[in-house]
Amino acid sequence: MLSIQKVSPAHVCVRVSRVVLVCFLPLAGFAQQLPTQTQPQLLTQAQLPTQVPPCALTTPGRCAVQVAKDQRNIFTSPFRIHKRDLLWITPLAAATGTAVAFDRMALQGVSTDPSRMNAFSRVSNITGIYAPVAFAGTALLGGIARHDEHLRETGTLAVTAMIDTQLLNTFVKFAADRARPGDTVLSSNGGTFWPHGAHSSSFDSFPSGHTANAFAVAHVIADEYPGWKVKLAVYSLAAATGFERVQARQHFPSDVLVGGALGYLVGGYVFNHHSSRSKTHISFAPMIGHGGGGLSVQISPGQR
Repeated sequence: MLSIQKVSPAHVCVRVSRVVLVCFLPLAGFAQQLPTQTQPQLLTQAQLPTQVPPCALTTPGRCAVQVAKDQRNIFTSPFRIHKRDLLWITPLAAATGTAVAFDRMALQGVSTDPSRMNAFSRVSNITGIYAPVAFAGTALLGGIARHDEHLRETGTLAVTAMIDTQLLNTFVKFAADRARPGDTVLSSNGGTFWPHGAHSSSFDSFPSGHTANAFAVAHVIADEYPGWKVKLAVYSLAAATGFERVQARQHFPSDVLVGGALGYLVGGYVFNHHSSRSKTHISFAPMIGHGGGGLSVQISPGQR
């Protein structure tokens, strides 16, 4: 006998909202990477806003405020999308859709040997978590001890990028509610979004947190030390993390694709907004006079 399941309007609204959040937020981040096309209004020295001191170990409150502002800007990025952003959004959307469509087929070729999966899982923990955290901590403390401001800044931005990335990644995981592949043959729920119609803490496959973390730190390092050898090393390590997560049967290919994109975008956002070496510094200041008001924007080149 055919049974019909009744779905409440509220339930439908929740599902639609989750789809929008999962598909829109990773793509919207590209709007943060492109330079503004608006002609800046230059400020006089007297009009320049006071520069806010950077985040440091001795100012945890300032760091918390900075992260909160980052999250606000990241989550409101969809409201700042322009037509030119489609040049980046469209290819990523197509790649993500294709990966999702072939996820289950791709996992059919991944070994289910427990020792092999455990080995890849251990290595992915090293490349995706331990190595980025160790680098960030070493750079931060080493920069302070050696009075090397460049190294200290790199460590600080790496830590900030990891925090920003994991906060965003956790939110998207909650919204997506996707079942992981599993250690053996794929179940009927494997790779399904919201398989039981309600959120479950065990469904956290999409996107890959390890991959996002690796790419966020890789982007910071690559921008702070822009030599091709450094870029090749850090991005190869980040890409290896995505491969390892799939081989460990912890994630599907689309999970690592979107995770890598999220991490890369957030890492770029952190560098562009907080690094003294960013190519572009943007300052805002209110202007009031002659019966009107507005917002002045100063865009100045970085130190590169």
